[in-house]
Amino acid sequence: MKLSDFNQIVAGKKEAKRMSVVDDAFSPETAAEYARRMYRRKYQNWGDEARALEEMSFLCGLNPRSLKRLMKGETKDPGIRIFGRIRKAYLDFCARQLAELQTELEAEKARFGDDHFEDLDREVEALAEKLRAARETAKGR
Repeated sequence: MKLSDFNQIVAGKKEAKRMSVVDDAFSPETAAEYARRMYRRKYQNWGDEARALEEMSFLCGLNPRSLKRLMKGETKDPGIRIFGRIRKAYLDFCARQLAELQTELEAEKARFGDDHFEDLDREVEALAEKLRAARETAKGR
């Protein structure tokens, strides 16, 4: 279902068909923001643009041009399937970033002892729990 169809149903302009629960956060802007966040974290140096775009588009299941158009706001209505793929790719990306953070934290704890990182360890675990909850919510769709 496209966002325009959803909006027409909500506005009463189209006959409502039996539909699944649609997240209130679904919008082309949200999908574009997820894509831009992943891209910014991958695009670090001059010359990285093409590589970052290729990698992010592969993760999202889109071709690089489509992803770039989405990030620039040229895609007005990406559809719920594309939004779902981008959201899943974003959550997977966040999980990889979190795993890297946990690995670095473990190395520092081994180097300096657990006492120095007790608060940070709790915060990282809370973040991991939030990410697990978000991924479970995304699976339910």
